[in-house]
Amino acid sequence: MQRWIAVLTAFVLVACANLNGATDIAQRNEEQFAGEHAALAACVVAKLQSDGRSFLRPLQFKNRQYPDMHASEIHAYDTRYLRNAIATYAPSNPDAILIYGSPALEIQSAAQRNDNDKPVYAFALLLQQADDAKVTASLRGDPFFANIAWKIVESCVAATAKP
Repeated sequence: MQRWIAVLTAFVLVACANLNGATDIAQRNEEQFAGEHAALAACVVAKLQSDGRSFLRPLQFKNRQYPDMHASEIHAYDTRYLRNAIATYAPSNPDAILIYGSPALEIQSAAQRNDNDKPVYAFALLLQQADDAKVTASLRGDPFFANIAWKIVESCVAATAKP
């Protein structure tokens, strides 16, 4: 009997040690790129909006600028987990009327930035101006969506770097 209790205890400890927290959204990437934060954010949002892959369809993108920080931030919210989401306009509804085009730019202060992390997001991309010619991009969120977003950031940097 004691052997079973020891085995069960060990099993529970191993299982708990391998659990990932549901709220654990770690930093995935951080790098400096040439460019300007607002132009880079606009390019990233435009490419995300125009991406036709079905797994990106439930995402809603918010482009926010923080003039006092010289930064832009893009949040990708999963509409399936948003409160007060109306099924009529949900992308998962095949009869929904989809609104195409870039989302409206929101200008906020750095103090308001903490409130933006309250809803569940797939990823958050912060583009902060390091100096006149460089932007520091930091990305956190779901590994799958964050990887897609990072590739889009790199493609936008490559597109703006070419004359």
